[in-house]
Amino acid sequence: MLACVALGQTPTTADTIRFLEQSTFGPNQTFINHVQSIGFAAFLQEQFAATASTYPTLPLQPTTVPASCTGTCVRDNYTMYPLQVAFFENALTGSDQLRQRVAFALQQIMVTSALTINQPSWMSPYLQIFAQDAFSNFRTLLGDITLNPAMGSYLNMAGNLKSAPNENYGRESLQLFTVGLNLLNADGSPMLDQNGNPIPTYTQPTVDAFSRVFTGWNLAAAPVSGTPNYLVPMVLNPANHDGGAKTLLNGVTLPAVTTVTAASANKDLSDALDNMFDHPNVGPFISVNLIEHLVTSNPSPAYISRVTAAFNNNGSGVRGDLKAVVSAILLDPEARNPTPAANFGHLTEPVLFITKLLRLFNTTSATTDFVLSDSYLPSELVMSQNLFTSPSVFNYYPPTYTVPNTTVNGPEFDLDSTSTAYARVNFVAETVYHTMSTSSPNRPTGTWLDFTSILPSANSPFQLTGALNTLMLHGTMSPNLQAAVNNALSSMAGATPLTRAQRAVYLIGSSPEYFVQR
Repeated sequence: MLACVALGQTPTTADTIRFLEQSTFGPNQTFINHVQSIGFAAFLQEQFAATASTYPTLPLQPTTVPASCTGTCVRDNYTMYPLQVAFFENALTGSDQLRQRVAFALQQIMVTSALTINQPSWMSPYLQIFAQDAFSNFRTLLGDITLNPAMGSYLNMAGNLKSAPNENYGRESLQLFTVGLNLLNADGSPMLDQNGNPIPTYTQPTVDAFSRVFTGWNLAAAPVSGTPNYLVPMVLNPANHDGGAKTLLNGVTLPAVTTVTAASANKDLSDALDNMFDHPNVGPFISVNLIEHLVTSNPSPAYISRVTAAFNNNGSGVRGDLKAVVSAILLDPEARNPTPAANFGHLTEPVLFITKLLRLFNTTSATTDFVLSDSYLPSELVMSQNLFTSPSVFNYYPPTYTVPNTTVNGPEFDLDSTSTAYARVNFVAETVYHTMSTSSPNRPTGTWLDFTSILPSANSPFQLTGALNTLMLHGTMSPNLQAAVNNALSSMAGATPLTRAQRAVYLIGSSPEYFVQR
């Protein structure tokens, strides 16, 4: 298929929709038409150059909520509400879909959480980094996130002293952000020792050494007492930095210095981050994580190897080029195969389930409040993914979670339960039938779907089912689901086109086939 596109042939509508499910927050007719007109590779280049959507820089607030903060003041200054609004507005209507989608994936690798970083003004600069660096170099992203105040507070690098080094950032930046626990081959498989056991990537002394590297930085001076400064990168106090020798990954040793200066401490930090970045594990470790978030939870070793090769060398001798990595992930034959293997794909995580459905039916400012996180949805729609409020540094769900009663990797299934499955169905029902509660000031108009685009097909049950099969399931609807939808529509004698469209979209959107993206 890639060869056909390269030769100028137009990708099919079904293949285009599937590609957009992986590269955006969901297809809509405008994007479908545009991608078919220019092809997949050209669309990626266009998205790399698109103006970035971002998050607002919000005024810093006192740590203690002042008595004068009443009404919506707490919501707007002490919860993630304004950032959640910005996220969904960007996701649903932004033109830089790929940047925002990749940024969202990277945020789930280098995690902070509103459970600790509980003011939106503190969280926003962290989110801005991912919007800024999503298409930069991974080493740039690693450096920027290391000195971000939200990350510094969340993993205790802020205020880390040479007299008592805290190992949190040293450990998690190794385990979760760069190299992982065990040595990997280029295809993501574990290297094994002579007894067949995985080989650890690092030891506790390695963690201790990195923890000493990450001493000496803290939040910049507060603008006023009681209002910490999260708006600018952390600043260094050389007197608090450990200047001793440190042995890092692969036996690399940072030399001791007699007198710690700003230059020597910053060189320590830069050299340590280079040591992480240069480790052979980073390519397969980050590649697997990004493939899981964008395309499939079970990539083949060959797929991982090809993406790892792009991470290691973008074709011009550059390591860590995220544009090359994203292109390799999305244009890989395994990603583009219209008849994928049995275990290919993943359960659509709740946030993407929401955006995919709404974008498909042209949600606009007239049809949504842009506030669709767990915090502000009605309680019956909660799906266990409260945006920016991960329960731990391990994300909303672990990347190695196995689907119960199987041996199949399925990270998002960790959020799946009877209650969250019902929540998905209820969300589809309330957006299809325009019944979302509007009693809350956080949801003044509710959220619903615009069926204008599908109504011309709604006079014929079979035509409507066929159109929605392409639009919602890129032509993969099972015979059983197709028969169920056709039978339901055939029984609706005298129904209006809108009523038929609503019934069909509800039945398909609430089906397991729609929950799982393949």
